[in-house]
Amino acid sequence: MQTGYRLRWLFATILIFCNPAIPAQLWQEFRQHICDDLRPQVIALGIGHLSVEDVCDYGLYLLDEILAESGYSLHRFGMPEPVNDWST
Repeated sequence: MQTGYRLRWLFATILIFCNPAIPAQLWQEFRQHICDDLRPQVIALGIGHLSVEDVCDYGLYLLDEILAESGYSLHRFGMPEPVNDWST
């Protein structure tokens, strides 16, 4: 059992080194587990009403940040990209 933080790193590792056939489907299936630690973090950012989609969107942003450290992006893997601008 791992936290969402560790699962995001694992997911990035899988994308980079394991070449999953349909990464977006893998994300869809496990995104709530990968983002299970993010609701309090998003609330701390001052965003009041949160949907599961908002939390997972923030998770996509963080996952993209992890991938960027290795020179990759969500786009490269055909993954959905964050809708909101979480950089601010």
